[in-house]
Amino acid sequence: MAKSTKTTKATAAKTSTAAKSQTTTKAAAKSPAKATAKATSKAKAAPKAKVATKATASKAAPKAAAKKATPKTNGKATSKAPIMAPADKLAKTCQEAATKFEKMKDDKYTDIKEKLEWCLGSYGYDKNPSGLKEYGEKAVGLLKAAKQDKPRLVSQKLIDDLEKSITKV
Repeated sequence: MAKSTKTTKATAAKTSTAAKSQTTTKAAAKSPAKATAKATSKAKAAPKAKVATKATASKAAPKAAAKKATPKTNGKATSKAPIMAPADKLAKTCQEAATKFEKMKDDKYTDIKEKLEWCLGSYGYDKNPSGLKEYGEKAVGLLKAAKQDKPRLVSQKLIDDLEKSITKV
């Protein structure tokens, strides 16, 4: 299909306006007073905007709405996760270990599960991680033993996270 004369004239008018604005910015670098006078006089003589037809208005509206809805973030996350204190990280990993012991459904893990839960409650009250550290070390030993018996039962990430958080406290 051939382009209509209106669209080609509008495109030509836009390119000539862009070329004129570039020459005014070059002139502005030489003498700012003359450039502002030229810019204001040319701004008055600028061609009128093209009247949108039904077809172009319906195509442009969804694009404009989509652009307005998404803010620019430069590809970076706008909010960062809060940094946890080492004792809070230990409490979180001990909670995960207690949950894992509960899922194992074996009587030999009920004692350590109850001790971890009690220490978590105590830590929530007084913020003293000594009990978590003590029973966390015992939990690491039991988790490693369980992993040797059944490798897919306990994740290595849980063991590593627990050991790492114990060493940081």
